[in-house]
Amino acid sequence: MAGYLFVLGMAAGLVVLLLTCYLSVSPPWLRWLLLISGMLAAGRYVVMALFAVASNPQALWGIRWCWFGTSIGLTLPAVVALDQLVRHPAMTPKKLVQGYAPFAAAYLAAILLGSYELAADPLAGQSPRLVGWGRWLLAATHSVFAAGFVWLAAMVCRKVPVPRIRLALGMLMAAYAYLWLDGILQRPCLYSELLAMGALWFALETARRQALA
Repeated sequence: MAGYLFVLGMAAGLVVLLLTCYLSVSPPWLRWLLLISGMLAAGRYVVMALFAVASNPQALWGIRWCWFGTSIGLTLPAVVALDQLVRHPAMTPKKLVQGYAPFAAAYLAAILLGSYELAADPLAGQSPRLVGWGRWLLAATHSVFAAGFVWLAAMVCRKVPVPRIRLALGMLMAAYAYLWLDGILQRPCLYSELLAMGALWFALETARRQALA
């Protein structure tokens, strides 16, 4: 249990690090969307810790949806990070969010409208689990997003000559391929999420430095 809580603490710390990166993103409305997505990710780790130590998990049932906060908390920032690295003149923040919107809608529909059950968890003891159509919608959306993101990042990486940007793109591809695999195999995603947050931080920092150069 102590090791599990330590990993959750690491994840929460990485979320805070990402939030500091989001503060440099413009325009302001996109910055706020990223900050909200970061809070959703942080909510996941707080709720996971609460379920792990709760003597009565049913008392936490009202915040069960927070368990899936990284569905948006790690996908919207990935799209923004890719755009920040490439900075294609034809891509605007509005177009970026419009392209992501169908994924956000599917994630929110599954998480907010889907049915849940309290299931045994090898790490947390008991945890909320989506069942029925919500589970399959979440899994399908996760798979389509991760596969599409890895493919797009690979296509971009082939055309970018800057080594540091290519490294950032490679880290994003590896991290989201790992997340994709965990989702397909329905394994606990904590370590792949840690890798994804580290890759996001490196990508956003690389983009910021390139803009200042």
